[in-house]
Amino acid sequence: MNDIYDDIISIKKALKLNNEDLGSLLNKSGDTFRKSMSRKSLSDFELKALLKTLSNVNSEKDSDTLSKIQEALNKIRTKIQKNKQLIRDKILLVDEENELLSRIKGDPAYLDLFTDHNDESEIKVNEPSEIYPTKSGNIIEELANGKYLLTVPMVPYKAHATYISEFTDAEYISDLTKVSFIVDRIPRGKYQAFEIQNDSMNDATLERGPSREAILNGDIVLGRELGKQHWTSKLNTNNYPYWIIVHKNTIVCKEIINHDVENGTITCHSLNDSPEFQDFDLKLDDCHQLFNIIKKQV
Repeated sequence: MNDIYDDIISIKKALKLNNEDLGSLLNKSGDTFRKSMSRKSLSDFELKALLKTLSNVNSEKDSDTLSKIQEALNKIRTKIQKNKQLIRDKILLVDEENELLSRIKGDPAYLDLFTDHNDESEIKVNEPSEIYPTKSGNIIEELANGKYLLTVPMVPYKAHATYISEFTDAEYISDLTKVSFIVDRIPRGKYQAFEIQNDSMNDATLERGPSREAILNGDIVLGRELGKQHWTSKLNTNNYPYWIIVHKNTIVCKEIINHDVENGTITCHSLNDSPEFQDFDLKLDDCHQLFNIIKKQV
């Protein structure tokens, strides 16, 4: 089986790109990117970011090329999850674990394994000291490092249409796949996660990669629901610019750039500046739910 670097070389040829093109997506020069490829020294985070960007900015390419990109992306995602599981399950010999830790330390793909700025050399102790459900159906685990693990239902993209008709059904919600996020404080309110499956919030170009604000195809975002009783007051779009909007016909992830309280409308904006992603207004009367986005998994 080809390794991930062989896959990238094949994809580069198929897309007729050069090292300068690919390096620019990672803020590297073409020569630095070439050396990184030769030494196989790109971090797993960089490999995943590169493949996600190629997938998003080349969405109109032939299906064979997109399939190659997706296969490579799945390969690196599987590698990351496997490495995390090996560390968390503590099934490696001491020397094996130390060798793995030396390779992944400092790689943002594994940031959730390590303590924050106080001591970046130690692994987080993810044994919960207390587990309790919330009234809204979320599960909170208090971790030994002072943070909290929030477990919530996740609506995959393929279930968006079903969710629109079933979102009030508690049994349906409880049967959804669960995902977890590490948070700094005890969460208040109802939280839910959604899978993103389009390019509208991807601000990447061939000249540069996506910004930190971008929400990419395949990302899973954590949202906190804002009850309808609050919709008649100005939405807090300064602190929470990005939202999941459950409309009667669709579910969208957008930046809300204006809330006309008097007329009950919101203006939705995409980070992708392609002409196909124009701003548009929605009537709040036609919306079922609003979730302000708190965090994202990539």
